[in-house]
Amino acid sequence: MEDLQERQRKNVDSSAAQQANISGALNQLKNLEDERHRKLEKLRSWDRDMADAVVWLRNHQDKFKMEVFEPPMICCTVPDRRYTDAIEACFNQDQLKILVTQCEEDYVALNSYLNDSEQAGLRKDARINVWFRPKVDLSPPPMNEAELKALGFDDYAINKIDCPDGLLWFLTREVNLHRTAIGLDASKVDVNAAMEAVSRDGSGAKFIAGRVMNTVSRSRYGKRAATNMTRDLRPARNLVSSTIDPEIKKKLDQTIQEARQALEVINEDANNLAAEEREIRAEEALFKKTFDALEARKKVVNNQKKHLATLAAKIETNKNKLRDFENAPSVEDERAKLKKRLFEISKKRVRIVKEYTVSFLCCNCVGKLTSTPQQLIRAAIADQVEATRSGLEFLQVGANKNALETLCQEKDEKYQRALAEFEEADQIFVATKADAKNKRDISLELVRSMDQEFQQQFAKMEMDGSVHDRSVNDLRTELDLQRANLDMISLTNPGVVEQYERRKKEIEALTKTLEDREKATRRVEREIKNARDRWQPALEQLVASIGKKFSAAFDRIGCAGEIRISPHDDYDKWAIDILVKFRDNEKLQLLTGQRQSGGERSLTTILYLMSLTEEARTPFSLVDEINQGMDQRAERAVHNSLVEVTCKPDSAQYFLITPKLLPDLDYHERMKVLCVNNGEWLPETPGLGNMNCMIENFVQMNRDRVSRDRSSRAG
Repeated sequence: MEDLQERQRKNVDSSAAQQANISGALNQLKNLEDERHRKLEKLRSWDRDMADAVVWLRNHQDKFKMEVFEPPMICCTVPDRRYTDAIEACFNQDQLKILVTQCEEDYVALNSYLNDSEQAGLRKDARINVWFRPKVDLSPPPMNEAELKALGFDDYAINKIDCPDGLLWFLTREVNLHRTAIGLDASKVDVNAAMEAVSRDGSGAKFIAGRVMNTVSRSRYGKRAATNMTRDLRPARNLVSSTIDPEIKKKLDQTIQEARQALEVINEDANNLAAEEREIRAEEALFKKTFDALEARKKVVNNQKKHLATLAAKIETNKNKLRDFENAPSVEDERAKLKKRLFEISKKRVRIVKEYTVSFLCCNCVGKLTSTPQQLIRAAIADQVEATRSGLEFLQVGANKNALETLCQEKDEKYQRALAEFEEADQIFVATKADAKNKRDISLELVRSMDQEFQQQFAKMEMDGSVHDRSVNDLRTELDLQRANLDMISLTNPGVVEQYERRKKEIEALTKTLEDREKATRRVEREIKNARDRWQPALEQLVASIGKKFSAAFDRIGCAGEIRISPHDDYDKWAIDILVKFRDNEKLQLLTGQRQSGGERSLTTILYLMSLTEEARTPFSLVDEINQGMDQRAERAVHNSLVEVTCKPDSAQYFLITPKLLPDLDYHERMKVLCVNNGEWLPETPGLGNMNCMIENFVQMNRDRVSRDRSSRAG
């Protein structure tokens, strides 16, 4: 039986291993076929915090009034793969991984869950981009359908992307896909005509010709000429639908097939083992039945032996009683003996009467007789009566004595029988006591070998007396029930105990390994802390110095700003958080690509760079079109502050590239203004377009005009 159970355990372990292989391969195959899962894993490799936020959102959509959309890289698809590169080029990185809400209530709630509290369980320093804008009228597409086709474009980007309906507002309001025309064949697109078409409303737009992105805008000054900034498209990485690797799928299918074949063989072996077990258990049942019959016969024999011992004691008692009866005198002898005794008593009485009569006569003769003869006779009769009573009482006492002797003899017989039964019971008691003591020792040893929880439970049952509440029959019934359950467990999974012991050893080994690694981790953490204590104070001092200048710069323009360090467990992800406030009714908010406008971001960037200038050790700095998007008040304040900071004797060289400047700005003698003529056409005549000549001509013209005015007034 033990050999069979060992084979069954091995069979069950093999079956469990093959089932695990099948389950693991099926899960991997399911994940491969789930495109949303693949995109989520791609997002996780890019931004783990956003991926965790998406997982949380999938489990808590019921917390929001309207549907909250996952990042476009997950919930948007491009059915026609030819347009994937072009459409992804319309997005920036933040727009691809942003959560989009449809109402302000959900926007506030989602920010509260993800950014302002730890309810979502994200990292403490996680920053999740959330978007919402109220719906307003937007600029229409720059070209109608006929113009679009005439200029060689295929369609607008918004018509080439599939997304949930609620996400269209984000794609039009934030990404401007409804104004971005796409033409796959660059040779068919008239770029110059397209520039005029997309910028004729003055707002500008984007269009894609072949693999070139064109960003068209119009200057706010002069002739408001259209300018075009181009860049090449990069291959799409996020909106592209990732396909399943056929080699991986083939390998998983092969693994599943092999595991199922092995499982069929294992199940067949399990059936054979089960049949063998049924035969063994049938033989066991037959042996048990025979054993129970022998036990019943043994019990009957023991009962008969007890009965025979009782009968033998009764026989011995009756023999003694019979012996006493046989040795007793006969009735005739007893009667003769009593007659002889009565005769002697009568003779004695006669003699006494004679003596009494002689005494009486003698007394009478001497004159001393005081009683009459009648009185004497009565006295004699009274004595005779008393003597007779005494004789009867003697006989009664003798009879009572015989009766007591008979009763004592019967009691003695009962005592002998009881003594025999007691000796037998005492022998059983001694044997039972020894057996109970042995079983108690075994029980105590078993209790000591159990785990601490079981020992505490047993001790509690002993203290409250509940361990004695159940009878032997109750305990036996429960024991039979537990044995039946154990047999069922053994039948279903004989290897569970062995597996438990193996897992227990593995857990102990892993626990020891974990403790060693925790010790090593603590040692490394101490080393990191020591190193961090050396450089972090200097970093905090530097950031505090920059932050002081940054806040002062914002105060000068009537706004508020602050910078702080954003630590992270991964030192590669440490960052500087910039918090700004441009309106009195706002709180300081983190600078992101969604919460602030383009002009506000530009203003913040230039003020931050100016704050870095005094701390920087670089030979020069350069900013490009940083004043674009600012209102005139902010642009003037930034320019004047920039002049003040960068024109100090100890300041490094500073380049500002801009297509326009406001009039009446502050300038410094250390400044130099360079005007660059850039375009597809340059004059062939030497000197034509020379800026110095143009300025000199302008000055001369002003002088001539002033001279003419004076001459006319003099005349």
